Amino acid sequence: MAKKETNMKNYEMMIALKPLLPDDVRKALHKEMLDFIKASGGSVTDIDVWGKRYLAFKVKGHDEGYYIVYNFLMSASAVAELKRKLGLKGEILRFMISMVEHPELVGKGIKKKELEAEV
Repeated sequence: MAKKETNMKNYEMMIALKPLLPDDVRKALHKEMLDFIKASGGSVTDIDVWGKRYLAFKVKGHDEGYYIVYNFLMSASAVAELKRKLGLKGEILRFMISMVEHPELVGKGIKKKELEAEV
């Protein structure tokens, strides 16, 4: 019998989608990501939609990508399955998943008021 992993860790995932995907396809893919995380016993802590950005170099013939950043809690075995699923999606140009060492610092590195005061 397989041992169920209960050790949840904080992760950050960035995906770059093809830039000209219709909104309904992009929303369906986003919902699929959220559903998979929840079905795997994880939870989403933050989502940041960056939108279209220029790429440093062409990826699969595209100069731009549509970026979405997810912060979530999940077990390591579920992350392995998530990576496998992401690799099969033709709508995704690139993706990266990394473990977050200090999740309490996420989003607090740049403070707009401090930047405005220094300028």
